[in-house]
Amino acid sequence: MILSDNGDAYSFQDNNSAPEQEGSEPAIIRFTRLFKRDIWCWLYAVQKLWWLFAVFPLLFAVAMFFIRTMTTTNVYVANCGLIRQQITDTKNGILPPGYVNIQKSVIMNLFKSRAVLEETVKRLSLPYTAEQLFNNIKVQSEKNSDYFFVSASSKDPTMAAALANTLSDVFIEEYKKLIRKNLEDLRDSYTRTQNEMEKQMEELNEKLKTLRAENNLTTIESDVAFNNQRLLQVEDQLTRASSSMDSAKQALYELQGELANTPEEVVTHREKSTLMEDKLAEARNTLSEYEQIYARNNPLLIQQRDLVRRLEADLEKAQQEEDEVESEINNKVVVSRNPAYTQILVSIAKQRAEISALSNDIKLNNEIAVQLRARRELLALIQPVIRQMEIDLAQVKDQINKNKVEITTIRNFLDRSFSDISIQELAKPPNMSLSRKRGVWAIIGFILGTFVAISIVFGCELFNLSVRSSTDVEQALKIKMLGMIPVLEQAYRANYYSALQTIVTNGEEYFSGISPEHPLLVVFAPNKRSDIDEKIREEFCETLKIRLGCNYVVISPLTEEDAASSSPAPVLINDYLYQFTDEAPKPDKEHRVFFKLDDLSFISPLTGDQIQRVKTAYKSVSLIVWDLFAFELHRQLFAEIAHNADLTVIPMKYAQTSKLSVYRILQFLRSFHVSNIVGFLYNVNNKHYSKVSL
Repeated sequence: MILSDNGDAYSFQDNNSAPEQEGSEPAIIRFTRLFKRDIWCWLYAVQKLWWLFAVFPLLFAVAMFFIRTMTTTNVYVANCGLIRQQITDTKNGILPPGYVNIQKSVIMNLFKSRAVLEETVKRLSLPYTAEQLFNNIKVQSEKNSDYFFVSASSKDPTMAAALANTLSDVFIEEYKKLIRKNLEDLRDSYTRTQNEMEKQMEELNEKLKTLRAENNLTTIESDVAFNNQRLLQVEDQLTRASSSMDSAKQALYELQGELANTPEEVVTHREKSTLMEDKLAEARNTLSEYEQIYARNNPLLIQQRDLVRRLEADLEKAQQEEDEVESEINNKVVVSRNPAYTQILVSIAKQRAEISALSNDIKLNNEIAVQLRARRELLALIQPVIRQMEIDLAQVKDQINKNKVEITTIRNFLDRSFSDISIQELAKPPNMSLSRKRGVWAIIGFILGTFVAISIVFGCELFNLSVRSSTDVEQALKIKMLGMIPVLEQAYRANYYSALQTIVTNGEEYFSGISPEHPLLVVFAPNKRSDIDEKIREEFCETLKIRLGCNYVVISPLTEEDAASSSPAPVLINDYLYQFTDEAPKPDKEHRVFFKLDDLSFISPLTGDQIQRVKTAYKSVSLIVWDLFAFELHRQLFAEIAHNADLTVIPMKYAQTSKLSVYRILQFLRSFHVSNIVGFLYNVNNKHYSKVSL
C-alpha cells in the first residue's frame, strides 16, 4: 500500500498502477516535493539558531555605526538661490522668431556639466578634479517652480559658500553662451533656408521663361483672350460661308432643272422635219450628263429619263406614219442657237464659280479653326501650370523678404547679452555641519543583520533534506509511513515500545494474513548500511512474533570482506538460491542466515524464481525478513529482490537519512515496478517525538 498524490492510500490490488501514476508526474514536481516539511521544522531551526538573531543584528548595527563614524567627517553645506524670470522681450513680442525657451531639464543638467565644473575648479584653484566636485554639488528645484537651489558641500564652510556662488556665476555665463549658440544656430538655419529659396526662385524664373519661349507666350491671360476672339471670328465666317454655300447649291440646282427644260437650239425652217430626231439626240446627251453628275433617284435624272422615253415613243410613231403615207417633202432644215439656253448656261457658270470660292474659304477657315482650337487646348493645359508657378514665385519672394527681416532681427538681438536666470540669494558660510546620520546607519545595520540571520537560518533549513517527520515520508517521498521509533531512553521507554506496537498496527493489512502456508517476505532496503540499525530490526521482528505469534528468519547481507573476517564461518544461503543444493541451511540461534554478495551474484544475478525459493525453504516460519545490502553495491539485484518481495521497508534514521538518497532509491525501484513500498523513521529525539505528527 502506498499513498497517492492527494494523500489517499492505494490498496494492495492497485499496486501495479501506482508506479505508472507516479512516473507520469513531471520530474521537476517530484523533485520539488522533497523540500516539503512540517512547520515545526522551521520553528525548531529558529529555536536552534536563536543566538544568530541576538548576535548578528547587534553586531551589524555596531559595525555600521563605527564604519559611518570612521569614514565620514563633518561636512558643511551652503545654498545659493537662483530664480528664472520671464524675459521682457517675450512679454512684448520682441524676441526673434523661432526662439524657444530652454527646457528645465536642460538647465538642471547644465548646472553640473563638465564645462561649468571645470571652470569652477579653475577659478577656485581647487585641489581636486571636476569629477570629484560633481559629487559635492547638488541642484534642486520644485516641479512647477522657477526657483533653483545650488547646494555645495565641503569640510570648510567658507569653501562651501564659495563653491555655491562661483558655480552659480559660471552657470549663468554658460547659460548665456547656450542661449547665444541657439540663436546663432537659428540664424544659420534662416540663412540656409534663404539661400535655398533664392535658388528655388531662380529655378522657377528659368522654368517660366523657358515655358513662355517654347509656347510663344507674352502673358497667359492676353494670349488666351486673343486666341478665343480669333476663334469666334473664324467660326462666324464658317457659319456665313456654309449658309451662302447652301444657297448657291440650291440656285444651281434650280438652274440645272431650268436648263434641262430649255432647248439648246431652235428650228427656223426645214424641208423635211428632223426636229424629233434632234430633240431625242439632245435629250439623250443631257441624260448622259445627268447620270454622271446626279444620283439615280435624283428628280432631274428621273425627269430626263421620262423625257427620253417620251421622245423615243413619239419618234417611233412618226416614222410609222411616214412609212404609210408617202409624200414628197423637202428634207432641208434650218437650225439656230436658243438665246434662253445660253443665258441659263451663263448663270450656272456663275453659281459654280461662287460655290468653288465658298468651298475654298470654308477649307481655309477650317484649317485656321483647327489651329486655333489646338492652341486653345494647349493654353488650357499651360495656364494652371503658369499660374501655379507665378503663385509659387510670389510666395518664395514673400518668404525671402520675411527671412531677411528675421535674420536682421536675430543679428540685432545677438548684439545684446541677456539671461532669464539670475542669482536671487548668495550663499553664506554655514554655522553648523550636516548630521552624519550614524543612528540611521545603525538601524540599517540592525535590519541587515536580522536579514542575514534569517537568511542563514532559513537557508540551512531549506537545504536540510534529512528525514525528520511523517511529512517528509508521506508528502515528500510519497510512500506510506508505518511509524516512528524514538531513541530508547529509560525515561521514555514506554514511548519506544509503544512506537514498535504502532508500526505493527499500521502494517496490519500486510501482516494479518501471514501463516506457514502463506509466508510473508519482507525486505529491508536501506540506501546504505548505516541507515539501518540491526537492533531496531530485531525489535521489529520480535514485536511481530509476540503480537502475531509467528516465527521468523532473517537473511542478513554479507560481503566477501565480512565473510573473510568472521569466525566461525557464517551460515550462507547462496548455494540453495543458486540451486547448488536442495536443502536450505538452518538458521543460527539468532534466527539468521546470510546472503553473500560475491562475484557470482554480479555475474549471474538472482532471478525471480530463485528469489521465490526462499518462501519454500523455511516452511515452518511465517515471516522471512531479508535485510538487503547497501543500494549502491548492486542496484539491479537490490531492485529484483524488492520486486519479488511482499513488502519493501525503507528504514530512515532521524535527521541523518537524506530524502534525496531515498528519492533515488524510490525512482529506481519504481522503474522496476516495485510495489508495496513503506518506510519508518527511527532514532527520533524524544524531545521532538511528540511534536512530529503522524
